[in-house]
This record gives sequence, C-alpha cells and structure tokens, in this order.
Amino acid sequence: MNKKISVGVCLSLVIIAVAATFAVTMVFSKQIYNGIISNISQRSQSFESADEINRLIANYYYGDLNEYNNNLGSSLAEGYVNGLNDENSYYMSASEYEAYIGRIENGLTGVGVETFFDYSSNELKISYVYAGSPAAKEGLKSGDVINKIDGETVRRSNYQSLVERLYSAKLVSVSVEYTRDDYTKTAQMLSGFAIPSVISKTGGTNGYIRISRFYKNTSSELDETLKAMQESGVESIVFDVRNTSEGTIKYAAQTIDIVAPNSTGYIASARDKSGKDKETFPTHGTGYNFNYAVLINSSTSGPAELFACDLRDILQSELFGTTTAGVGTMQELFTLDDGSAILLTTALVIPKNGDDSVYDKEGVKPTREVTLMADSNEIMMLSESQDNQLQEAMNYLNNSAVSR
Repeated sequence: MNKKISVGVCLSLVIIAVAATFAVTMVFSKQIYNGIISNISQRSQSFESADEINRLIANYYYGDLNEYNNNLGSSLAEGYVNGLNDENSYYMSASEYEAYIGRIENGLTGVGVETFFDYSSNELKISYVYAGSPAAKEGLKSGDVINKIDGETVRRSNYQSLVERLYSAKLVSVSVEYTRDDYTKTAQMLSGFAIPSVISKTGGTNGYIRISRFYKNTSSELDETLKAMQESGVESIVFDVRNTSEGTIKYAAQTIDIVAPNSTGYIASARDKSGKDKETFPTHGTGYNFNYAVLINSSTSGPAELFACDLRDILQSELFGTTTAGVGTMQELFTLDDGSAILLTTALVIPKNGDDSVYDKEGVKPTREVTLMADSNEIMMLSESQDNQLQEAMNYLNNSAVSR
C-alpha cells in the first residue's frame, strides 16, 4: 500500500541530506586546507633558510661572487633534485644534457677504449680496446695504465673529468700517455669512433654476447649479431650484463623484443605513483631459436635487470652470478627553459611475470648462484679460464644440448 509523505517531512529530509553533504565536504576541505597550509609552511621555511644563506654569503664570503651568481640557478635546481635522495634522479646542465641525449640516441663515441680506476693502486687502467678503433690502431691494450690525458696527470681526484675526453663524437685529437710493463709511450688519437654496445665471440656451437649499454642502437646491433650467429651454426648463447647499468627501460624493452617471441604479449609495463600503467612495452619480433643463459652481478642495474628478469620469465633462461642492484624504476627527461634538464624517476617497472617478480630494491636473484673467484671484478679484463661464472653457464648450456 502506498503511503503519502507530507511536504514538511520531504523538506526535513532534504535539509538533513544537505547538512550531511555540507558536513562531509567541510571535513575533506579541512583536511586539504591543513595539508596546503602545512606545505606552505614547509616551503616558507625552506625559502627563508635559502634567503638567509644567500644574505650570509653576500655579506661575509671572501671571494668573487660573480661565479656564485652565475651558478646559483643551476645549483638550486641540482639541490631540488638531490633533495629526493634518489641516485637515479639528477640534474644535468645544458652541455651535460646534450651529451646525454647524444649517447642515448646516437650511441657512444670516442677513441675506442673502456677504462676503470683501480683504487688499490691509484691507477687508471684500460679494460678493453675495441677492434678497428683509433686506440687499437695505436697499439693500446687491455691492462695498460693511463698516466696522462692531454698532458694532465691522472689522479683519483680528477680521473672522471679526464676520462670524459676519451668519449667524444667530435673529431678532436686526444693525447694519451700510457705505461705497459717497463716502458711509457704517448699515443695521439682522433675521437669520434662509434663504440658498439654489443660485442660477441663464438666457439663451435656456443656464442657469447656482452651488452654494455641499452641505447637506441643496441637492439639493431643485437639483431645483426644474432643473425650472424644463426648463420654460423651457433645453438647456445650466454648473455653477459654484469656491470651493465647505462641506458633506458624503453631501449632495454626494444632489445628484449629482438630475442623474445611475439606470442608473449608484452615485455614490461611502467606503473606510476597512482597505480596506473603509464606505458606498456609490447612484443613485435619473432625471436631466435637459441638456448640462453644470462650472467648477472651486483652491478647489473636498471635496464639490464629488466633484460635478465624477462629472459628468465619469457624464455626460461637460467641466470648465473649474484643478485642484481635492485633498480626497478623508470626515469623520464624533463627539459628546462635554459636548456638544462632533470632525469626524474616517474614509474615502477613491472616485468613480464607481474607483481610477484618486481625487483626494485631487492634485485633479481640468480637461478644458479655463482660467486666470481677472480681477484678483479673488471669483467672485460678476465680471460675465459679466469671467469668461473662464464664457465658455469657454458657448461650448463653444453650439458643441456647433450641431453636434448
């Protein structure tokens, strides 16, 4: 039976609903307001501290303030990003940004050497010389000690800035004084040599591929290498991404796409702080019919970790070595008005296998843990007999081939 409701009761219900809605709105508004005020207070305190420091410098600093004034903008920008306490997010000056983009998009160029600083002996050493490079033509070899670059003596305090001169896209001359055994020699070389991100060697039906960087040209380099190995009768391949960290998630996904079959659907996704997928990396290629193993270590980081993780999950590849660095995030570039830029962590990388295999902060664990027995962790300086991680991977692939 239908009952009629009086006009007075209707008005009362409407007033109660409006009051409830207003109360709820005020609660949320108060929370938002308090958050804003708190943020304003924090910002105000930060600005006051910065202003106080600026006044102290202006009044009491003994020295030329012209350079200080010129560098203040970039220093503030760098300070903002450093405040995140995220080593994968950082500020780049205009020249650093230009060099970064040049490497990522066009590949690394230089005289054709890989170097490392030996802190035990305080020496800058050559770990690898690329075939056909100016360095190779001048006779430089792995193990040579670099004493001077362009006449400046290499020290612990300046080696990083001096090493940058060995990597340039411009056809500039670089002078390197080096020592080998009991003699010292100076080599004059032109920079501009295209340094590959993929190097390889074969032995019978086995292949070895080292990926040192995940740049734009890495996927095409790997494709050419795999085709050549396929034509030469190689059946099993060891990928080496130990000590590899440079590059981007995007270009790592493109490199994985060369190896992975199309049927896998996707390679990875990038999830933003709201929990939404801001980017998904699908597969397009047909893959290759090889058996794979992957070498990893604690310096395998970022894009190299995704490569190892996806080869494990998509192709059931065994991972040999030690747990990786645990950098499972994606970074994006944002350019500033003055030509500088910041590289900012913007998403969590979700690999093929989903949430259960997120490796950020934990690292990718090897399926077969093998500790390197050699004294040096400079992978490119090790002979095959010194590299027990490589030997274990090769033995596994050889035994797998016999059992098939």
